[in-house]
Amino acid sequence: MATLPFTTTSGDYLSVLLGIWLPRYGWTLILPTLLCLGIGTLTGDERFLLLALMLLFIIAPMLMSFLYTYYMLTPEARRAVALKRVDISSKGDMTLTYLKEVDESDDADEKHYEELSKEEIPAGKIIRVKYTSRFRVYVIEAPRLQFILVPHESVIRQSPNK
Repeated sequence: MATLPFTTTSGDYLSVLLGIWLPRYGWTLILPTLLCLGIGTLTGDERFLLLALMLLFIIAPMLMSFLYTYYMLTPEARRAVALKRVDISSKGDMTLTYLKEVDESDDADEKHYEELSKEEIPAGKIIRVKYTSRFRVYVIEAPRLQFILVPHESVIRQSPNK
């Protein structure tokens, strides 16, 4: 598979991160909130309803802040916003080529790129591929949850298997 040069936004990265993270760990916030809401409703005790609101409006934003600082402010998150091209070999090895747009042409439709660096990711480090409505998400084996977003519209050459 090969792609045209593309970039994604940090908002796209965060939305995919939440889509992966919430099914795994979201129950740790949702379950206590629903429990307090249920107890407060059944017993008529406003303190439990207040506790449910505190979990929802105080703890949830703190959790979002944690996700932002723990995942989004890492050097690995640069993959999300850097201009790059992705090539995946027939063996499954991924090559990220980071690019810089150079303005050499008078033609506004034609863009030229300068190669800055390359990053190799062996096939064994790619845990799984998840498909969303806009992206192919390549989840990478690492101490922290890491992934590479490839927009569907940037794919120009694809293997016959997919």
